[in-house]
Amino acid sequence: MKKLICITLGAVALTSCGGHKGTTSGDTDSIVAENPVDTVVAEMPTVYITKDSVGYIKIGMPINEVPHEVEGLYTKRDNGASLDAVTIDFVQDDHARFVAYDFGEGKIDVINLIGQDVKVKTLKGDIGIGDPMVAVLDLPGVTAEWSGYDDSGMWYWKWEGLWFAPAQENLSQALSQRLYHSGQAPTMKDFQDEGVTIGFIGTGLPF
Repeated sequence: MKKLICITLGAVALTSCGGHKGTTSGDTDSIVAENPVDTVVAEMPTVYITKDSVGYIKIGMPINEVPHEVEGLYTKRDNGASLDAVTIDFVQDDHARFVAYDFGEGKIDVINLIGQDVKVKTLKGDIGIGDPMVAVLDLPGVTAEWSGYDDSGMWYWKWEGLWFAPAQENLSQALSQRLYHSGQAPTMKDFQDEGVTIGFIGTGLPF
């Protein structure tokens, strides 16, 4: 009886070893190859403009202290000039995100957005270039402000220290006349049926 039990146990052990032996390193490699892990791409955090800054770049920062690159914000900076200022375009992977203006004092005076990926954070959600202009007029506390001299100029809207203006596309003749006349600012009703989008967002005007 003892002998029979020993033989039976030996058979179980042999079967167990045989099963383990059948799973070779080659089989393991094959399983891994057939079920590859998908590449994981981390999302870049949303960059916001405020009345004081866009990320690391701040109003009042000396031009000679602006880094050539800031991870997650821009990969290069391109120096230029406008009629009224020295400018710096901040570029992320060959896509301009925002531009800074120096009006002659060697520091950043104004920052304006260029791309659509930098946003304004509001209690009603993020808004940016290309979004409906009515989203700006719907912000609590937003005010219209005329910039110009007499009838030569344009209406802008201000909220939390930021300036907004509509894009020039889809402006009807009636809306355009009101936008460029100091008599009375366009209202929400003027924009609702026009499909007008936001064309300008900045900490100030570039002139």
